[in-house]
Amino acid sequence: MDLTELKLLYEKALFIRAFEDRIALSADGGHVPGLVHLNSGAELVELAVTARLEGPKDQVTGSHRSHGLALACGADPLAVAREILGRKGGLSGGLGGTQHLMAPEVGFLTSNGIVGGQVPLAAGAALSAKTLKTGGIAVAFMGDGAANQGAVLETLNLAAALHLPLLFIVINNGFGQSTAVGYATGGTLVGRARAFGLAADQVDGQDAHQMLKTADRMVGWVRKTGSPAFIEAKVTRLGGHYHGDGEAYRAGGERTDPLARLRDTLIKMDEDTDTLDELALTAKLRAEEIISKAEKSQDTSDRALAQWLAAGGV
Repeated sequence: MDLTELKLLYEKALFIRAFEDRIALSADGGHVPGLVHLNSGAELVELAVTARLEGPKDQVTGSHRSHGLALACGADPLAVAREILGRKGGLSGGLGGTQHLMAPEVGFLTSNGIVGGQVPLAAGAALSAKTLKTGGIAVAFMGDGAANQGAVLETLNLAAALHLPLLFIVINNGFGQSTAVGYATGGTLVGRARAFGLAADQVDGQDAHQMLKTADRMVGWVRKTGSPAFIEAKVTRLGGHYHGDGEAYRAGGERTDPLARLRDTLIKMDEDTDTLDELALTAKLRAEEIISKAEKSQDTSDRALAQWLAAGGV
């Protein structure tokens, strides 16, 4: 990978991180309805895969941690922020909220608050692409906890049996909420995928070079063969299950930051540190401007309540 590609990856990752950090502050100020689930530590996985996609021909589904994924797919950051905050002008008019983001016009079909619920939806997108011969593929992002859901295992089987152009991405951060993956998961995740006949690989999701190479190979394979594939990307969850989680279940110790690793890589490739600092500052200022504007937008909660009551409160 050349310096230009890695620098662009770093710039985009910095913005996603700054955006989520600012959303966390907004949540602290009481501006976000419900809990906020951040995906800090997995930015390179999201960006490496989506960089190889062709939205809206290709469609992506995500979990309850999909702020960064929506941005990586090309969704308008202001519309994403407004949706998270429940404001007018959001992706769904502010009625979906933090866990239910969608921008199919850029290839982000939907995120889903039900653990694993987004995976069969991606199979539907893959079947549609195959039936209509669009040349597109579908990609389902999930966490390691979702990998144990029955709907996910059924979708692995369907994808293999129907030869669907579907790429499964498991972001393995070591925890399903507060439960360690080693405690709750039998066997290996790539082993399960291979047992269904899928092309499958495990990768360090915090290594930019390896993540880009693996994404390029697997996206290309699904597109060329029209058959499913599986990536398990191992990352460190930098925060709790949700913003504000005290993490009493988690031992201390160093948490490896992929953005710091990528910065070191760029410096070793002779990138100027002042330029990298400027990229970080620009990302922070941009996120501040966008989310501050979103906070000033009209709250849709009263409208949502009125609609709910008009429907009989069911």
